[in-house]
Amino acid sequence: MATTSSIPTPLKALGIAAASMAAVLPAPATADPGLPYGPDTCIQGLVWREARSGDTVCVTPAFRARTAQENANPGANKDPNGAYGPQSCAQGFVWREAFDGDTVCVTPAIRQENWTANAAAQGNYQRNQPGQGSGARGVTFEVTGSGEVFNIVTDPPTAAVADHTRLPWVRTLTQVPADIQMLQVVATGRDAPGPGCRIILDGKVVAEQPVGGSAHCIWTP
Repeated sequence: MATTSSIPTPLKALGIAAASMAAVLPAPATADPGLPYGPDTCIQGLVWREARSGDTVCVTPAFRARTAQENANPGANKDPNGAYGPQSCAQGFVWREAFDGDTVCVTPAIRQENWTANAAAQGNYQRNQPGQGSGARGVTFEVTGSGEVFNIVTDPPTAAVADHTRLPWVRTLTQVPADIQMLQVVATGRDAPGPGCRIILDGKVVAEQPVGGSAHCIWTP
């Protein structure tokens, strides 16, 4: 039977989100000569976000390109007369909070995407993929976005996910049989636009749906 661990990650309030960043910083790791970019090498299909120098949180190439554009114009969407001083955001914008002290102003949806990337940081490094070289396989199910879900169902079956579970949500299976024939995760969201999902198999993204999509990710060999 596969060993499971469930890590539902609550949506952080603005006042505590920055303090939570320390919990998702990459853990020290021994360099592996098989990893082309060192211990923080991303799983296939992802790249470093680079919200600042040394930011190795793994995201999609489009995510990194958008972050670079945001960094190129850090004064955008600011209101220097706002309640939080010269770094205050204009109405409708919030601090990005990709890291502690990040005051680039973005939409709430973009901030949530950065929180989601931070919450999933450790699971997106090649060094942390379970089952490598053992004959078993490692699987990570992710449900992305914000708000809450009615339920989340996975195949292989795992422990029940309670109603009102907050997103983002991650569950990792280790020692999955090498001959596994199907993987899937289905989420039923409570809030618009609805969650997205992703399946990572042996360090490679094999199925993905965007936030607001079907929230049904499935993989077969």
